[in-house]
Amino acid sequence: MSEISIAESKIQILYLVDRAPGVSYHLLMEKCMESLYTDFFTFSRAYEELISGNLMDKSQSGAFAGDSVVGSTENLTLTDGGRAVLKDLMSSLSASLIQHLNETADTIIEEVSKNSGITASLELTEDNKYRVNLAYKGDGKPFSATLTVDDEETAMKLCKNWKECCTKASGELIKLITGS
Repeated sequence: MSEISIAESKIQILYLVDRAPGVSYHLLMEKCMESLYTDFFTFSRAYEELISGNLMDKSQSGAFAGDSVVGSTENLTLTDGGRAVLKDLMSSLSASLIQHLNETADTIIEEVSKNSGITASLELTEDNKYRVNLAYKGDGKPFSATLTVDDEETAMKLCKNWKECCTKASGELIKLITGS
């Protein structure tokens, strides 16, 4: 299948955000690029036009604090105008495309649900170090840790990698400390 146009990308983005409200910018971009045959530039232009056209809203979440992670805290929802446009265009979508979009939306919903109990934030301390706060609330085993590191690069790396390894890392640390 060939890459999609900006107009097609806009419709698909509207559909996915409608089905998975609150999706992050990065997760939406990742899923669009991996399963909807769009490239970064087409996605970015379509996204910006949807935001500037007031068809989608972005809000900040607490997933990462600070100015150093631009875009990663944006959660997306449709505006009333975006829902109206999507409703008008739904009849132009083929059944196979709707099925594909629904499968992609289900994947996004699973990711959002899986990651909803995972947080990572960083803040600059008075002594110019970085305090990193990591938390995980899943599996009935809540865990939180605060670390202080010397540089922003290390703090950012900790925040970014926490999502992937929080379950294993928190369990291993507890086992290590308790000797179990």
